[in-house]
Amino acid sequence: MSTKRAVLLSLLSWTLLALCYPPFPLGPLALAVLAPWFYVLKTTTKRRALTASYLGAFSFNIISMYWLYHVGEVAPPALIFSGLLLGIAFLSLFTLLCAWVFVKLKDSSLLFLFPLFWAGIEVVRSKGDMSFPWFSLGLVFGDSDSLSQAFTLLGVFGCSALVIASNMFIAYAVLKKRLILVPLALAASFYILNICGIHAWGGGSVSNTATVAVVQPSIHQTEKWSREYYDSVMNKTWELFSTLDPAGIQLVLFPETAIPTFLNASMREYEFLEDYAARNNTAIVTGALNRERNKERKRKGYNIYNSAFLFGSGKPAAEYRKTHLVPFSERIPFDNVFSIINYVDLGGGEFSQGDSLVIWQPGNFSPLICYEAIYGSILRDAKRKGAKFIANITNDGWFMRSIAPYQHLNLVRAHAVENGIGVVRAANTGISAFIEPDGRIIEKTKLFEERIIVHDMPLETRWTLYSVIGDYVEWVLLVFSLVMIAVAMCFKKIRAPS
Repeated sequence: MSTKRAVLLSLLSWTLLALCYPPFPLGPLALAVLAPWFYVLKTTTKRRALTASYLGAFSFNIISMYWLYHVGEVAPPALIFSGLLLGIAFLSLFTLLCAWVFVKLKDSSLLFLFPLFWAGIEVVRSKGDMSFPWFSLGLVFGDSDSLSQAFTLLGVFGCSALVIASNMFIAYAVLKKRLILVPLALAASFYILNICGIHAWGGGSVSNTATVAVVQPSIHQTEKWSREYYDSVMNKTWELFSTLDPAGIQLVLFPETAIPTFLNASMREYEFLEDYAARNNTAIVTGALNRERNKERKRKGYNIYNSAFLFGSGKPAAEYRKTHLVPFSERIPFDNVFSIINYVDLGGGEFSQGDSLVIWQPGNFSPLICYEAIYGSILRDAKRKGAKFIANITNDGWFMRSIAPYQHLNLVRAHAVENGIGVVRAANTGISAFIEPDGRIIEKTKLFEERIIVHDMPLETRWTLYSVIGDYVEWVLLVFSLVMIAVAMCFKKIRAPS
């Protein structure tokens, strides 16, 4: 196979895969679209296979992550664009690594373990200071109420392994000219997905609920952090809030940084929310910043937190500090290992990390801020602490009108299904939503829609196998992937005759 043909087949595979993630419509076709790439890996030279794989992955990441350039509208463009290209180049290395392991083992019986290796690499991508589990293959099923139920047994990572296994089998069928096996492979994959979801949440009436109102003010990101627009931003938010009838509302959710400043420096807003909560016997959660004096912070002298505040629980307002920060945007990776990083100003990375999840009333809910809700492990921890639902506040206004808010919602929904816990999502510009424990979206907003939505949130979680064993499965997959890399590195020595 020529280099040109190998590259074209790889580009075809990875471009089609990008169109399988919500909001794009191809979805379950992910079970087949990577077959041309596996055909390339199996039939061409190592160098051509790796070149084609990296270029294919690069194209996938450009299509899937182009929206990061929107941050350039509210940040230094040169820094954002260079960071975007470096990020895409870095993430494409994971696919390159997988391709290298496949090529090393392609003539070995160990190759049947490759789907588990892939899943393990996805777990690796979800750990550490630079984690970014945004594009796990299993997420392609997130838009399907029925197929997504497989997350309850296999988890997102297990469904990723199934996608890889299906594509490998189809590539094998084409290579061996046994095309009759292609529909059998697809049928088997759909059968496994449906069997795994056969005990899906039955729905029906739930007696124990909390009535929640979500406020989506739709503040444009270029105005949100400008001091000259602060009053108009807050006035717009309060005008929308004033249309809400407080009767029967037990909890009101505002988005992440709905108050775009330090809360202790905005006593007008603090007192307004405190008074409203007391008068109406309603709990209110809003996002805002907070800071504490810390002389060890060399440049700023403060610990700065991206926080959620609960009004209605007494004085002062209870605070939750975001525990998992976005790499580079909120925290420079490894700043606790290399202290010199704390002296460098890259235009971001100023936030300090919270240390624990919290459970708030009414209804035993756990607040999570933005990025945190895309980690199944964090939802599992919240559920084990006693959370009956998740209150996810976020600001996807950074990404304007793009596919990013849809991807973000899909991630949150997938992990809600995986762990059998409902999520109420309050997003500044959308998409705000009520997600039940089986993943059904009862109500949601449109992008850049000024709206309040109200719904009764069930205070009953759903038992799922993966919520019990997920941590163990993921650590086993992680260790397995590292072992497979070591085996691939030594494979020639193992096979060579003495």
